[in-house]
Amino acid sequence: MSPDPDSVEQWLLSFVKPDAPRGVRARLASAQLLARLDDPQDRVRAVHVVGTAGKGTVARIVAASLRAAGGSVGLHQSPHVHDIRERFMVTDELPPWEEVVTAIEEIRPHVDALVAAGEAPTFFALTTAIALVMARRIGSDWLVVEAGIGGRVDATNVFGRADVVTAVTAIGLDHTDVLGQTVSAIATEKTAVLAGRTTAVLGPQLFSEAADVARAAAVEHGVRLVEVAATNDWRHDAEATAAAVLTELDPSAPDPVFGSQPGRYEQVNLPEIRPSRWIFDGAHNPMKLKALAGPLHSEPGPRLGVVSVGEGKDLAGCAAAITPALDAAIVVPFGPSPGEFGPRSHPTSAMADAFRAAAVADVIEATDADAAVAIATARGEVSTVVVTGSFLHLNDVRRALLRRRILKKGT
Repeated sequence: MSPDPDSVEQWLLSFVKPDAPRGVRARLASAQLLARLDDPQDRVRAVHVVGTAGKGTVARIVAASLRAAGGSVGLHQSPHVHDIRERFMVTDELPPWEEVVTAIEEIRPHVDALVAAGEAPTFFALTTAIALVMARRIGSDWLVVEAGIGGRVDATNVFGRADVVTAVTAIGLDHTDVLGQTVSAIATEKTAVLAGRTTAVLGPQLFSEAADVARAAAVEHGVRLVEVAATNDWRHDAEATAAAVLTELDPSAPDPVFGSQPGRYEQVNLPEIRPSRWIFDGAHNPMKLKALAGPLHSEPGPRLGVVSVGEGKDLAGCAAAITPALDAAIVVPFGPSPGEFGPRSHPTSAMADAFRAAAVADVIEATDADAAVAIATARGEVSTVVVTGSFLHLNDVRRALLRRRILKKGT
């Protein structure tokens, strides 16, 4: 395979299919692939991060602190925001495409065999395997693995070692079509990963029923549960949760510090453009958007939201959650062309109606990301722009913003 980014992404994205296995079948497909690769997930001690909100942030700052202590760390996160290589980090920088291809070439014969047997892995299982193989190839000292949307049947629930430290971040309602209709049901799915383990860290929980389920699961599986007190700021909650994890792994590691990272309160300052301050955050359900609204209140105003909410999400709840932090909103669609497979947003008109109903007086409908950026950069009175509502929406706007910057520099 060529190390050309388009070739790599085209091969990986060929595993994104409408009939891809889900649930138990997806987890078994992941386990089969990793077994063929001699279970790289069990080579060194690992951290497994599950939850609804804050998983990526906790995973990233745990990895950063372990590296600062002198260790090498394989980090698997999802989803990626700007570059697919965010899913398989082995340093603080994106890996060279050549290293990604080397790992793929090790994996590919096993993938081909599974495909031929009618047991193809999912895209998520495949990117997880790439991350684990890349970590093994560099001889990493630690693994930090962020779960996908679930727990019990997640493609990352494949660890065989009892000394895996589980971090459970805030649990709430999301992906209810897969995980269940209540917080308790979702918490049961996610905390099922405690089976066979000895230690877990329970991050601050918004819902008491989620904490109750986690405590019951710890008792059932004989797991020592370390509970973290809430700080009333999701960024500090992430730091406190990561600190508790590091105490179990390497007490010499420096205190974890939240920093700007792809799609998680990612702060971008563009002095050549007005507005100059942009914040990209993939919050995509009411719980996450409410948490995002907290720190946004400290950002200079007026604040403009460039928002897109995925189809199937609680649109009214999402609008109500972020509205208190916004003075105006631009709603913009994302997704494939009509008739093509892939996730997409609610219709633009429905999003506009939801934000008006949530009491945003100034709501503008944009046809696409380029139009949204053009509108935002024409609002000279705005001080902060926050791009949010879906991870899938962030890169569209970022690329449109880059095109706008290039155009402005050329004039």
